[in-house]
Amino acid sequence: MFLCFKKKLNTTIDIVRQTWYILLRQMKYDSSSTTDVATTIANAHCDEHATHLSEVHTLLKRKDEIMGEISSDVIRGYNDTIILYLLLDSPSYGYEISKKVRDISEGKYLIKETTLYSAFTRMEKNGYIESYSQNSESGKKRTYYRITDSGRSYYREKCEEWNLTKEVIEHFITEGGENGNS
Repeated sequence: MFLCFKKKLNTTIDIVRQTWYILLRQMKYDSSSTTDVATTIANAHCDEHATHLSEVHTLLKRKDEIMGEISSDVIRGYNDTIILYLLLDSPSYGYEISKKVRDISEGKYLIKETTLYSAFTRMEKNGYIESYSQNSESGKKRTYYRITDSGRSYYREKCEEWNLTKEVIEHFITEGGENGNS
């Protein structure tokens, strides 16, 4: 039942998120106010989305409780690994990397802009990535990042570290939260 509910929640959130982006750009609303956005959608007569409003509003209030998000404290040591993974196949720029992190994690981890650019600076200083400027398809100049050979080695080390960390932590994780030693 939970998986069915989670899938419905994700679908509903995606529909509303798409509408929010459109409305936020047009009306410059504060994205943190779900009530204002929900009211705006209803007032805008977005029939396809308005039918979901009361359910969406309730689900959005409970999203973190139901789906959970990864604490930035828990994942902090692996931001470099995540970024390097995304650069393994091709160079990329900040916003695209941030979007991929959100998409791949199914919204459970949203990397903050300051965290992302601090990681870029640190990894460039350590020789794990290189930056360069290039015009995007739209003609806008962007700073792209590419992984270096040193960065590939560092990525492999971090993956080995993660496997060891996961192996150790799994000894302390139980189903139902009960300690088997009682």
